[in-house]
Amino acid sequence: MKANQQTRANHEERVAMRSLNLHSMLLGIAGIVLASPTLAADDEVLIGAPTSFSGWMAAFDTSPTRAAEIAVDDINAKGGLLGKKVRLVHIDTKTDPAETSKAAQALVRQGAKMIMTACDFDSGAPAALVAQAASVIAISSCGADMKYGNMTIGNDVFTMATDAEATGRTIADWGAKKKGWKTAYVLTDTFIEYDKSLCRGFLSRWKELNGDQSIVLEDSFKNADVSVASQISRYKDLGKPADAMIICSVPPGLASAIRQFRSAGVEIPILEGTGGDGSAWHSAVPGLSNFYYLNYSADAGVTEPRPDAEAFFKAYEKKYNERPGSGQGITGYSVVQAWAKAVERAGSFDTDKVRGEMEKFTDEPLLAGLTTFTPKLHTNVNRPMLIISVMDSKPVPLGYYDIRKGDFVTWW
Repeated sequence: MKANQQTRANHEERVAMRSLNLHSMLLGIAGIVLASPTLAADDEVLIGAPTSFSGWMAAFDTSPTRAAEIAVDDINAKGGLLGKKVRLVHIDTKTDPAETSKAAQALVRQGAKMIMTACDFDSGAPAALVAQAASVIAISSCGADMKYGNMTIGNDVFTMATDAEATGRTIADWGAKKKGWKTAYVLTDTFIEYDKSLCRGFLSRWKELNGDQSIVLEDSFKNADVSVASQISRYKDLGKPADAMIICSVPPGLASAIRQFRSAGVEIPILEGTGGDGSAWHSAVPGLSNFYYLNYSADAGVTEPRPDAEAFFKAYEKKYNERPGSGQGITGYSVVQAWAKAVERAGSFDTDKVRGEMEKFTDEPLLAGLTTFTPKLHTNVNRPMLIISVMDSKPVPLGYYDIRKGDFVTWW
């Protein structure tokens, strides 16, 4: 327990030192000018979702936004929140930071009490800045960048994601403890910050468990690279295969890299974070096998171990005629779920009171998983994550792995 407390303390101390200059820079970019809000009707409470249903962010924002709508439906079916009907207003921000800022300002003027921001810090920060300036709670659906949760923007900003470095530490801990792997090859995609943070966390935990010499090689590539032949050559020139490798990337670069390594005869286990979720890209790697990744829940084509999550998937499919394209979609439900729980416990929609209740969450059993916030850290660093194995293109859930236990856990 002391080690777990120290892990969180170390995270809090480290992240508190980051990104002060970025805060000032983002304030300038957002150009926040807020008019007096037009209040929602007396019998309703408004929440907003300035997220993208078009542009490249649509793939990451659509499922969480739809999930948030289901959460609103569930709350209203039970009589609403503090006697008021909840209404969610979505504005398509078109993967455009300027549109994101404008949308958030419009929602604040309408009287939104909570704003769900994008599943990416760069895309969602303009909305979070607007919310912070207006003293409105802002919660990202699945943005895993630590800047969403370390007060870079302010104390009214949270994320439902697990920190990217923490997911890297989790998959490393699982590989070392449950599979017994001792050596690893690390390949980092420099495309986005998530990829770099994922590998940074993996390296840290792997070396803690197996020593510095357990990393046989570190290399990098760019998502848009047509070929990773030079990276393959450098690895094969070592003359001895590692027990496993991690490719910190997202499709399409992830699929391309895996296909090339497999074609070159490199058959060792490949690990990934949440960037590997969603089976849509598997067809780009025929016969994908010996591949492991983690997620908040099962994605399309994967059997979900938790009954509450499976019930959500059925409700989603009924409403939208398909399952969420990503296991990260479930986080949108918990954005609304977490805020509503805090409102109920506070007995108020007041931002300070709601924030105070959210900061008391300790392994709160939300649909996105066990969730913990503190007054210093508004993201998760020790949440159990679902480990999924892919063999012969068939994904199978292995269970929810808790780095604090060093084992699979159930809490439902």
